[in-house]
Amino acid sequence: MIAFLFILLIGLALIYINVSSVAKGKTGKIIGAAVLFVLFLGMFLRSTLIGSLIVTFFAVWLPNSLIVYIPWTLYRVIYYFTQPHHLSRHLVRRVARYLLGITCAFTFIFIGYGMQHNDEYKTNLITIELPSQHNENFTAIFFSDIHVDPLFNAQKLERLITQVDSIKPDYLLFGGDLADITTEKMDRMGYDTLFKKLTAGAKVAAVAINGNHEAFMAGSGNNPEEWMRKVGFVVLDDSTACLGSACFTGRTDFMVSRSRDVERKPLAELIPDSIKIVEHVKDSTDSLANSIADSTATNATAVAAQDSTADTAAVATVTYDTVVVYRPWILMDHQPKGIEKTHAGRLPDFALSGHTHNGQFFPATVIIDFVWKLAYGKGALGGVLWLVSSGFDCWGPPVRLGSDSEIWVIKFKPKEYNSSQDEMFDSN
Repeated sequence: MIAFLFILLIGLALIYINVSSVAKGKTGKIIGAAVLFVLFLGMFLRSTLIGSLIVTFFAVWLPNSLIVYIPWTLYRVIYYFTQPHHLSRHLVRRVARYLLGITCAFTFIFIGYGMQHNDEYKTNLITIELPSQHNENFTAIFFSDIHVDPLFNAQKLERLITQVDSIKPDYLLFGGDLADITTEKMDRMGYDTLFKKLTAGAKVAAVAINGNHEAFMAGSGNNPEEWMRKVGFVVLDDSTACLGSACFTGRTDFMVSRSRDVERKPLAELIPDSIKIVEHVKDSTDSLANSIADSTATNATAVAAQDSTADTAAVATVTYDTVVVYRPWILMDHQPKGIEKTHAGRLPDFALSGHTHNGQFFPATVIIDFVWKLAYGKGALGGVLWLVSSGFDCWGPPVRLGSDSEIWVIKFKPKEYNSSQDEMFDSN
């Protein structure tokens, strides 16, 4: 965090130096200061339309302007110390004006194309084989990073609702970062109704976790997680829930954990129960295979047998077997940092994250792979098969350059049962 602030301060200093060079003396300094003031004003008014527009411009302009300002500034410094005569102020002003005009022009072009590109989202299909005795296939739709704000296109969410209704997935999985406006404003804008329609499209459950922006938006009567529960999500906050065909663990985001001043639970405490005790009645005519039944039904059979003197003689014994209920275990963690090194025991069968936006737009799309071990797509982290989404929408500017807005349709299917799995279960 300190390194990031240091880099940010250097970047802002370069912006001020170069922008203030477009005019003479105090006029240039006022222009440079005004640019920084408008930038910070936009951040302060982020939840308003005008603030969002300001942030959109500066978020695209700043990194792209630094691409030209950094080499130009280095050239000026080297020239100053190596040449007997300094660059003329007239030349510096002229170059500063050209650079400002060029970077602003490219920014408007990038925003025009990038906003249109962001409005369309891709649907990615993937099949995941899970090591399981569970013999049912199931489907999930995973999406992350909605970032509802004044510039968010509600029609995009409506298209997702229609698509979910047509696919009819077993699970709808949301990977965090819901909104950058208050839940009260979301209600006024009708998003509560839209999200209720969205979550209703899941046949088994809609599952959600928090992201780092839930930490930013929490407090002052604003509770994003409670709002998600209100619209139909099962919100997992360092907790595990077994729902239908699978078990899901949702981690508390690192930023949320810090804002609460509470440590994240060890993953070992969140491993879903995999052993079920089944009571069954055996007699001399039953084979072991036929004797294992559902616990409710067998309990009722045992009670009936004990109450009937005619049947009591046929009952040899009541035994207890441990039967592995190996439902797939899916981990959801907003930031793809992997499994803690201290974890011991069962690993998740599959994990899902968002957060990175795959860089969202140039030049971050080039840098992002140096920041995260797995910045996008399918890979492995800590021995776990992991999928990182670039997100359904964007933070700040609704602009995509070099990345795509997307959802993932995931078809889960168990590997064919084989005897080696018996050995794996016995070893547990």
